Amino acid sequence: MGTALLAKPKNFMPPKPLKNTQSDRYYLGRLWRDYIWPQRGKLFAAIFFMALLAAATAAYTEVIKRVVDEAQDLETSGKALTSAMEYAKIIIPFLIGVPIISGIANYAQRILTNSIALHAIGNMQKAMFQSAHNADYAAFSRQPTGNLISKFTNDVTIISNAIIRVLGNLFRDVLVVILLIGAMLYHNWQLSLVMAVFLIAFLPIIHISRKMRGNAQDVQQHNGLITSQLKESFTGARLIKTYNLEASEAKRLHQSFDKRIDLFLKLITQQARVDPILEVIGGLAIAGIVIFGAYLVNAGAGTGGSIAAVLVALLLLSPKLRALGTLNNVLQEGLSASARIFEVIDTQPTITDAAGAVSLGAVKGSLSFKNVSFSYEDGTQALSDISFSVQAGETIALVGASGGGKSTVVNLIPRLYDVDAGEITLDGLNIQKVTLQSLRQNIALVSQNVTLFDDSVMNNIGLGNIDASEEAIIKAAKQADAHDFIMALPQGYNTRLGEDGLSLSGGQRQRLSIARAILRGAPLLLLDEATSALDAKSESKVQAALELLMKDRTSVVIAHRLSTVRNADRIYVLDAGRIIESGKHETLKKKKGGAYARLLSLQMHS
Repeated sequence: MGTALLAKPKNFMPPKPLKNTQSDRYYLGRLWRDYIWPQRGKLFAAIFFMALLAAATAAYTEVIKRVVDEAQDLETSGKALTSAMEYAKIIIPFLIGVPIISGIANYAQRILTNSIALHAIGNMQKAMFQSAHNADYAAFSRQPTGNLISKFTNDVTIISNAIIRVLGNLFRDVLVVILLIGAMLYHNWQLSLVMAVFLIAFLPIIHISRKMRGNAQDVQQHNGLITSQLKESFTGARLIKTYNLEASEAKRLHQSFDKRIDLFLKLITQQARVDPILEVIGGLAIAGIVIFGAYLVNAGAGTGGSIAAVLVALLLLSPKLRALGTLNNVLQEGLSASARIFEVIDTQPTITDAAGAVSLGAVKGSLSFKNVSFSYEDGTQALSDISFSVQAGETIALVGASGGGKSTVVNLIPRLYDVDAGEITLDGLNIQKVTLQSLRQNIALVSQNVTLFDDSVMNNIGLGNIDASEEAIIKAAKQADAHDFIMALPQGYNTRLGEDGLSLSGGQRQRLSIARAILRGAPLLLLDEATSALDAKSESKVQAALELLMKDRTSVVIAHRLSTVRNADRIYVLDAGRIIESGKHETLKKKKGGAYARLLSLQMHS
């Protein structure tokens, strides 16, 4: 259908974890090995420009020394102004040349270090996203979704800043400090040692204008979009896993992560243009002050060039030392964020294809639960030794009070969870011995909580079969009685639904979900209270669409309203994880004192 949402992605494999997962050296080594070193070409180029910048910075001291010393030799006659102007013609090109070299080097190394950091973070986000969706469905219940999303946004920002600071401080600033100290000792080692005691006197330095702030609105908006897309993707994990949509979702989010890189690089490039401009302006200002100072020296007052060189070196050295002093705090924050991010990347799923798993062929839809028991991670016993069978094309209904185990039964079928005991078979094959891909390819889901994405109506229905044509999607919508209201939307099938499709009514949302299931054409249909939240008018339309969908399909229906399951081939009443009654509607309602009869009576009198 030609959209990012439905396109097939390239595989992105998360890096393999190292053995030690607790030491700082582990996290630093892994960041370097998996995310920095693969960009070594840019890294070496950045180091080259950092060295060039450090050399240009240290060269300022020699420039100042030469300017001051030469200025003392100017004639003190009435031609001092003329001599100074002649001197300026010789020295100004040198004075401007060094700042220009410094500005170019600073610009280049800044772009390169930011590019390294942003691409490292982009690759980490891709690895996190793939690991998160490859993880067991249960993983999404272990922590709030917002906490997981914050790792994609806040934590990666912290690491990005830490990478930039570490690259800058440990390479650029250390080189600058070494060369400046060498220059100080070269010009006047005695004065350098003495002036080191008074280094604190040079801390209150005049701050130059802050760098120009680029317009960050696009970046902020895109960060919000990524957060929204992540929320949609993680809250829709049930649909994504059941419909095998991990790959298409990875493609959609990978493109957003790549766009984030581009937007940030654009912003950084705009900001980086300020530094060379300030360098040149600063060089011109120094040139003017030095020439005027040379004129004054020629008039009778002057200082030694070596003293001026040491003072300038101290002024240049002070901010670098301060930056190195705060590096540890930044590094610790980055390591802490790294631990949280690698925790996501290293999450290993337990529900995977068994060795020798076979791919399902043409599925008829015969389903069987044999002595199945299941408990959740917190120890809650959800199912206890339940057994039932569904022949191909039959419809069974699961009813009972909340917490009885109905949803657990449905979640076990696409292996969102695995049974603790017993087995589930599809066409006689244990579902744990078939591939997840082929199992879920034969299952369609319609749930009470409809998952819709901020995309077009066409693409939301198309999630049922990402290879379907527009004609097939429209046909499915017509069968679900959704075509008319879709055509009444502002842009018909191309109308974007907004986050979670909240602009639609409950009935409309549900009919889109049914159209998606029809398009999937799977032989096994799971209906999880598909009409429980609808009013009577919407329910009648949705129920009619569901009956068409269920025709000739094996259907497992969870129902709150018993009136919707009257025609089921069998009804199973669950309570506390056990089947306590089973039979047809007409039989169960006549059973005096029966659980189903009590539920029916309660609904009739409510």
